[in-house]
Amino acid sequence: MVVRKRVDFRIENMVHDWMDFAFPRSCVCCGDLLLRSEMEICWVCYSQLPFSVHGFGMNNPVAKSLWGRVPIWGGYYLLNYQSGTMTSSVLKSLKYDGGLIMANKLGKLMGEELYKQGFQQHCDGLIPVPMHPKKERKRGYNPALHLAEGIAEGLGVPVVNKALIKRNATVSQTRKNRLERWYQTQHQFDVVGEKLELKRIALVDDVFTTGATAERCLRSLYSVGVEQASVVSLAFTI
Repeated sequence: MVVRKRVDFRIENMVHDWMDFAFPRSCVCCGDLLLRSEMEICWVCYSQLPFSVHGFGMNNPVAKSLWGRVPIWGGYYLLNYQSGTMTSSVLKSLKYDGGLIMANKLGKLMGEELYKQGFQQHCDGLIPVPMHPKKERKRGYNPALHLAEGIAEGLGVPVVNKALIKRNATVSQTRKNRLERWYQTQHQFDVVGEKLELKRIALVDDVFTTGATAERCLRSLYSVGVEQASVVSLAFTI
């Protein structure tokens, strides 16, 4: 049995070595070749990412952005975002280049940080912000879902996928201002079913900009029985 495991391990290593040679992976930030143990970003670039200094709570910038707009219990984000920075490269990989390993690992890191703050005692489940079905089929995945799955792994709470649906396909909001984003997201998100069993939820998204998407999602969730909601995002636009 031990010999068989050793043989299987060697075969697995040979396959990985061949894949690294035939299809070398490179860091999404600096372009250097990656080690097998690295995700889509090398450890050097990872150590230079602009991590947030804010913990979870009502005074987190994510929560502050929603003050007076929708009831919010707290907010949290991992990375500061500005156009043209390393975070921008990470998000581009996450959104368009299939950076699913990175999404899971960064999500797990977020979950572990939230766990240290006791967040799991006040959250019944994670709800990822949905994509329009047509857009999700074209891309092949929903980045927010993979982040939520990583967070769930580190936090120990379930992911409730498809609790929300996005009715209308929209163009990218990257270059839109706050008012344009608000109008574009108006009446877009519906809850599946007439009642949601979860009472305390956390909405998960990849990047938080003006809060228009989060506001619309939370309004829909509050309308079907949610009593307490938080927003957790990988990045926050500064």
